[in-house]
Amino acid sequence: MPMVAPASSMSEQQLRLLVEDVANQLCQAVDGKFDFTVKIEVQDETLQKLQLLVNFVLDAARRSLAEFERQRKALEDEIVERKRAEREREALHKQLLDVSHQAGMAEVATGVLHNVGNVLNSVNVSATLVREKVRKSQVADLTEITALMRERADDLGTFMTTDEKGKLVPRYLLELGKHLVDEQTAMLDELESLTRNVEHIKDIVSMQQSYAKVFGVTEEVSPADLVEDALRVNNAGLVRHKVQVVREYGQTPTVLIDKNKVLQILVNLISNAKYALDHGDKGERLLTLRIGMSGDDEGHVRIEVIDNGVGIPEQNLTRIFSHGFSTKSGGHGFGLHSASLAAKEVGGTLTTHSEGPGKGATFTLEIPPKPAEVA
Repeated sequence: MPMVAPASSMSEQQLRLLVEDVANQLCQAVDGKFDFTVKIEVQDETLQKLQLLVNFVLDAARRSLAEFERQRKALEDEIVERKRAEREREALHKQLLDVSHQAGMAEVATGVLHNVGNVLNSVNVSATLVREKVRKSQVADLTEITALMRERADDLGTFMTTDEKGKLVPRYLLELGKHLVDEQTAMLDELESLTRNVEHIKDIVSMQQSYAKVFGVTEEVSPADLVEDALRVNNAGLVRHKVQVVREYGQTPTVLIDKNKVLQILVNLISNAKYALDHGDKGERLLTLRIGMSGDDEGHVRIEVIDNGVGIPEQNLTRIFSHGFSTKSGGHGFGLHSASLAAKEVGGTLTTHSEGPGKGATFTLEIPPKPAEVA
């Protein structure tokens, strides 16, 4: 029902009560209890301005409430959309981490295969040499001599002292014995080399399997052991490209960390350094592995992979860890990106520095002494 003032002039008390009633009604609007279709009607001409003012306020309140409802609905829709986007982002991030892990393991597996392939070449060479020596062995000649001596067994002494052919037998046996000893020594050396190479293959595969089994598990390991494992994975390529490895290992404590992820990072960094050295000046190719403490309060361990290869232009220093960025011909641009993600997963950091093209590069991995919770 509309609120109607009497036709006669309103007293001050009545005016005050009317204003209070309007104020109370406006307050109730907050709870959605007020009907904004209500109009204030007064018949006293002296209160026409008050009527206009109050109705103006009511209209403004109605519009404000409608706008508030519109904004509230839009905000709710935006919150729902943001939550959906956040879920999608988390799912994509998880997929990215999974792909990063797969890329890292592929990097390790590639290094292992190269290394095993290189050792298998040596195994093949040794096996071929042993086969050729056995095929050309003069053991068959010994069989012929013994057959001849068996034929002349009745007059063997006379045969070997008076017969021209028999006189040659002792000297021939002496020379044949020396030759067979040398032949045996050579074959034993090749078999020893073959055995060492087979053991090397076994060690490489065993190391790769040990890392694959402990994915996601923290272990107490020596930073130097991690670097040496990464070098073993890349050994075939380093030898093939005639890279000189310099070790500068300082005293560091062991770290409690997911060594699988750290191995992925180091294998990738050493592989990239090998590529940079191969495409740099054809002088001495130096790869320096330096281990020490970072000097911060948390006791982080610092591992540096330093090469004197092609270097990195300044404009690429900020892009080097971006997904899809690569300076390699045919590169997928995922190696360093996955290495950066892995470093964050273990609570560490991966940075790079270069003085420019032709001046080499330094990649620095800092890892915490203990696992850190990473968002």
